[in-house]
Amino acid sequence: MLLDNNIQLPRIKLIDFGLAHRIKDGVEFKNIFGTPEFVAPEIVNYEPLGLEADMWSIGVITYILLSGASPFLGDSKQETLANISAVNFEFDEEFFGSTSELAKSFIRQLLVKDTRKRLKIQDALNHPWIKPVNPRQALVRRQSVVNIENFRRQYARRRCVHPEQIAKR
Repeated sequence: MLLDNNIQLPRIKLIDFGLAHRIKDGVEFKNIFGTPEFVAPEIVNYEPLGLEADMWSIGVITYILLSGASPFLGDSKQETLANISAVNFEFDEEFFGSTSELAKSFIRQLLVKDTRKRLKIQDALNHPWIKPVNPRQALVRRQSVVNIENFRRQYARRRCVHPEQIAKR
C-alpha cells in the first residue's frame, strides 16, 4: 500500500500484484511469496491456497486503512510471519478508539486462521458494516474512516523496520 501525498486529498494505492496467480478449481496451488505483512497463515505454513488467502489480505488492508497500523508487523520478517501464523493481533485503543464494533467484527471474521471459518466473498459483501441493513448501521459505517495520519506515521515506521525490503525495490 502506498500513500500518494502529491495531491490535495491523499489517495491510498494498492500495488505489487506481480506475484498474483489465477487459481483453477481442482488444481492444488501453494506459494511462499508475498509481502510478509499481508500474507495469510496458509502461505506462511505452505498449505494449499484458495480465495480465502485473498479474503485474509482484505482483512489486513481494512485493519491498516482504519487504524494506520499493521496488525502483524514485527521487528523482523520472522516476527511478522510468526505473528501471522499465530494470528496474533489486537485492536489497540490508540488506533481503534473511534472505530465501530461493526468494523472490528468485519476484520475479526476475515483474520481467522481456519480458512473454512473465514468470511467468504459473498458473506463479506453482505456484512452489515459493508452493506448496512438499517440507518443506525449506515451511520456507524460512516463514522469508521480511513486514518491518514496514523497511516503516514506507520508507513514511516515500516520504512525503518524493514529497510532491506525497500532497498530491493
